[in-house]
Amino acid sequence: MLNNSKKAFRMPLLVMAIVCLLITGCNNKPASSSEKESEYNIVRPEFTPDYDNYGVNEKPSGVNMTYYNGIYSRGFSWLTDENTEGTELYLVQSDKGAEADFSGAQVINGTSMLCTYDKSGNITAEGLAAAKGSGNTNEVKVMSHKVHVENLEKGKAYSYKIGSEAGYYYGAFIVEKEKANSITAVHVSDAQTKDLSKHFVWRNTIAKAVDTAGKDLDMVLYNGDQFDQNNSSGNDKEPFRLFRFAKAYDVIQDYKFNVAYMASSGNHEPSSPYSQYLTSDINYAGYDYKGAYYSYDYEYAHFVVLNTNTVNTDQINWLKEDLDKASSAKWKVVMMHISPYSTGDHSNKDENKTIVEKFTPIFSEKHVDLVLQAHDHTYNKTMPYKWDAAGYTDSDENIGDVVNLSPETETVENVKYDKNPNGTYYVTTGAAGHRCGSVESDGIWAEVVKDGDEIKGLNPSKTFTTNKYKNVCGTLTQSNQYESYKISSYTSSQDYKVGDPATGNVNACMFGVLNMTETTLSYHVYTTNEKTTANGEVNYNLDSVKLFDTLDILKA
Repeated sequence: MLNNSKKAFRMPLLVMAIVCLLITGCNNKPASSSEKESEYNIVRPEFTPDYDNYGVNEKPSGVNMTYYNGIYSRGFSWLTDENTEGTELYLVQSDKGAEADFSGAQVINGTSMLCTYDKSGNITAEGLAAAKGSGNTNEVKVMSHKVHVENLEKGKAYSYKIGSEAGYYYGAFIVEKEKANSITAVHVSDAQTKDLSKHFVWRNTIAKAVDTAGKDLDMVLYNGDQFDQNNSSGNDKEPFRLFRFAKAYDVIQDYKFNVAYMASSGNHEPSSPYSQYLTSDINYAGYDYKGAYYSYDYEYAHFVVLNTNTVNTDQINWLKEDLDKASSAKWKVVMMHISPYSTGDHSNKDENKTIVEKFTPIFSEKHVDLVLQAHDHTYNKTMPYKWDAAGYTDSDENIGDVVNLSPETETVENVKYDKNPNGTYYVTTGAAGHRCGSVESDGIWAEVVKDGDEIKGLNPSKTFTTNKYKNVCGTLTQSNQYESYKISSYTSSQDYKVGDPATGNVNACMFGVLNMTETTLSYHVYTTNEKTTANGEVNYNLDSVKLFDTLDILKA
């Protein structure tokens, strides 16, 4: 229960009735969803990102807001210097953010933990029994802060400030917005913010994604590899990898101050051990120094976030039990960094084969609708892999038996839906940061594999020339193939270049927008930062947002 220092003015009931009749006629019909939504107006604050400096001080840095234990809770995490221990959350029912009156706020004190990193990124953290010290005297100490609140009221707006007397961070959010019974999320991955200039590309992508999703955005799903693990040689400004997390969050704070930011663990995260644990306050089902896994419900949808860095019996057993508990959910969505079914070169690695063998039969048995993938910096979308089918097999002969190549379709309001596909779709969305591919007029836009065409070994079949289609992992080849899959649409990143904010040379990045109602699921993929070539001149349109591909499912 939130306290309010101002006592409500109580008008006598008779007077209220008379005034009501004279002014409005006292229409007692319930407000529509649009009327309820208009009650609040959370305004994006003015903000100028700092691309020039790394490090932390006494003020909150790397602030992240999450669903701590479901959507009626929020977790907050941030970093400060080693001497700032205060971990305070002030919360009031208001949509004013920094302009809210916090004099009567609910105050919650969280926890702080001193972490020591050496220059190579190894960590020793008090309170984490498995953390390891490096013995390197060239080290930096930071304080990790966490605080959470539960039992929030549906449809209410809250303003918060977090930090300590040394400095506060402000924001606001609405708990489960009243909006035509729909759920909206942005899906991004693989920003791999490495040095300072690359944060410019990342910010531009998330800004376009949030604006495309619109005012009904509920959450951001970040699918791993927020930063690159390799230190920039000779760059003394950023020797400590945890600072890259902080900087990646800091430069987009005006696009994430009001939405939950739910992340998976990418393969680059373990280079900064416990980075997933330290940068998010979530009631994890399980975690280790490489990553974490958890789940949460949003009305009729169930979301699962897996840790593909550690595929062990504990996580597999938890996944089965978790999906059993969510059996009545209208939609089941899984987010995992390493892709089971993808067109990237990573697909030839043993770790991908292990993930296919361990996870996909569970997705089939438990009727998962959509698996959001990352890791490969390419785009692909599979046909639905039939539920209750064998799933993975070492033989190429039977793969067609588990793929529904021709799901029934139905057109509703000019949208063509796959109707009751009874299978799991796997979608890999391209990178959102400095390792984005450029968009060429004769490449990524022009070539899309038609439904039913086969791509061998999750790489292009011989229909494609291997010297034309490239991604950031190198030229796609036909070697070490272990499986044959049916892919409904395909592309790969090309002409690997990094972005430079000084010149505007940034390449096309991708993001997805997920929208669900009780009967429909839509996942639409967009590109930004389109590269064009005209009269020998190369230009990058930083304002471009282009719809690339769509997936629309109808359960009727």
